[in-house]
Amino acid sequence: MVTSNMIFTGSRSTSLHEKGRALLLIAVSSFALCAPLASAQQIVIRLLDDDGTAVRDAVVELLSDSAVAPTSLGMQEAEIDQQNKEFVPTVTTLVAGGSASFPNSDDILHHVYSFSSAKTFDTPLYGSDASSEYREMFDVPGVVEIGCNIHDWMLAYIYVGESGLMAISDEAGEAQLANIPPGEYRLRVWHSRLDAPKNSIEQDIVIAAGGSEAVELTLELARDRRVRRAPSANRKRYR
Repeated sequence: MVTSNMIFTGSRSTSLHEKGRALLLIAVSSFALCAPLASAQQIVIRLLDDDGTAVRDAVVELLSDSAVAPTSLGMQEAEIDQQNKEFVPTVTTLVAGGSASFPNSDDILHHVYSFSSAKTFDTPLYGSDASSEYREMFDVPGVVEIGCNIHDWMLAYIYVGESGLMAISDEAGEAQLANIPPGEYRLRVWHSRLDAPKNSIEQDIVIAAGGSEAVELTLELARDRRVRRAPSANRKRYR
């Protein structure tokens, strides 16, 4: 479930529904509408849960019929480290065709794997001395859930996107996208606990030429059911 509010300063906004799907019209002043189509703008998307608490580690992506080439190397290559028996970061974005490496900064062994439909892989058990040996390609758009076969609570997500217009929400629940060509888009929001099919929702939005705009969305999150971390044990053992 999702509700939306549009927040604007010095501009107007309209909200409609078409064929049961929300259509957000992000508009600017009449003067700005005369700006060249080549101009781009920035959008800030603020995500809250039902209690008004900021939602972090959500992915927002803008999709359109016109291909938007990724401009950031960070969308094509990523590093997911293993520190203090946790994956760092928890959520990573890649464009389809990108790759990720899995260094081990711990002084114990880890075994990284995924059974996700978008990508299945399985590394051998390895330590910090073999950190540079393991890199995987992610060619299929979708969400790849990764874990460690030794430490069940270790969990991270790789969101493999269709475009280069992606961002991850921060502690304030804000995700920022810049240099957006004006046009019609589908705004997709994903979160690991979002109570929706495939943990994602979509809304159509129209981005007009001109300055910076903001959208606020309220998300319905399911209960966190991830495995709790095991108590510390002998550091010389796997755990």
